[in-house]
Amino acid sequence: MRAIKFGQFLHKNKIRSVLNDGVKNVGRNKVSVEFASGQAANEFLENPILTISKHIAYIPTFNITRMGLVRGVPVDWHLDEFIDSVELPVGCGEILKARRLNRKNILDNVMTWVPTQSIVLTFRGQTLPPRIFSYHTSLPVETYRLPTIQCLNCCRFGHIKTQCRSKPRCFKCSQPHSGETCEVLIENATCLLCGGKHMATNKSCPEHSRQQSIKLVMSDENLSYQDASSRFPPVRRSYADMAKEMFTAPAYSPIFNPARPRPTQAPSKSYKQTVTRSPRPRPQPAKGYDRQAHQDIIHNFPSSTPNGCALNAERDHSYALQPNDNNISLLTKSLTNILEKINQNPPPSNVAEIIIKIASVLNNGFPGDTPME
Repeated sequence: MRAIKFGQFLHKNKIRSVLNDGVKNVGRNKVSVEFASGQAANEFLENPILTISKHIAYIPTFNITRMGLVRGVPVDWHLDEFIDSVELPVGCGEILKARRLNRKNILDNVMTWVPTQSIVLTFRGQTLPPRIFSYHTSLPVETYRLPTIQCLNCCRFGHIKTQCRSKPRCFKCSQPHSGETCEVLIENATCLLCGGKHMATNKSCPEHSRQQSIKLVMSDENLSYQDASSRFPPVRRSYADMAKEMFTAPAYSPIFNPARPRPTQAPSKSYKQTVTRSPRPRPQPAKGYDRQAHQDIIHNFPSSTPNGCALNAERDHSYALQPNDNNISLLTKSLTNILEKINQNPPPSNVAEIIIKIASVLNNGFPGDTPME
C-alpha cells in the first residue's frame, strides 16, 4: 500500500479534513492519516467505505494514552486492589491498564523473574499527572522509559525471538543461520547492524545506542517509532574504519562473510620485472660546500704573485713542474694515449692546439730547464 494511492482513495470517496502531508507510509501495508480535528478522525473510523474496501482503521495508542511509572507499591498487593485504591487528581484521565515490572535473577545458572515494587500505569489522554494518591499516600508518577528489545533470531529491534516472523540471521557472522549454532569465535565476529568487529548483540554497537535514543524520544515526546527514528540517521561505517579494515589482514575464517570487504590487492608485476630487473639505487644527496677543504687548497699557495693575479708559469718558476716530478711521467703517458687515438678520432682544433703546446713543453722544458724526452 502506497501513501499516494491511499490519498487518491480518500479523495475519490470525499473524505474531508485531511491535512496536507497528513498521509504517510508507516510500515508494510500501513498508512497514517492525520485529520484537522478529533471529530473528523472519529467520523472516518465509522465510515462504511472502510468495510467495503476491506481496510482496517484504528487510532494508535500513543495518540490517546500515556504511560507512567509508579514506585513503592508493595509486592504482596494485587494490581486490582491497588487500582481500586488510587485517587486521581482533577483533569487526569482514567487508568486503562496496570502491570508490575519483574527483575531477572540468576542463581546457580537458573534464571527466575522476581516481582518488584514498580508498576507501569497507562492513562487515558496525553498528559501524565504529577502524582496519584493511594490510601491517603502521595505516589510520584515518572515518565516510563520504553525498553530497547532486540530479537536473537533476526537481530532486529522491537520484538523478541518468540514473536519473530523473519528469517534467521546470525549475530556472530551475519550469515543466514541461527547464531546459537554458529561456530565462529567472538574475536572473529562481524556485526550485522554496523559491520564492526563485534557481535550484533553487543551493547556498545552504534545501532544499539541509536535504538536507545529513539526509545527515549518516543517516551518523552510520545511519538511514533517512525517519527522518532527520523531524527537519528542510520548507522553507517566511516571511511576511516572501512579503509583500516581493508588494509588489515583479517583473521582466517572458514565461513565467507560478504559483509566484510575484501582487502585490496597490489597490482601484479610481470615476470621480467620481478626476476631480471634490479631495484634502482637511491640517489645520494649532493655534498654541500666544505669550507675547511676550500681553505686547505687556497692557504699558502706556492706563488710569488700578489693576490688576484693569474698564474703564469713563465714568470713564476716556483710552481713550475720539476724534471723529477712524478706528475711529468703521468702526463707523458696520458699524452701518449691521446696521440695514439688521434688517427682514429681526430680531436677538435682547440684541443689539438693544447696538445701541441703540452708536447712542446715536454720536449723542450720550461724556460731555464733542460729538454726531456
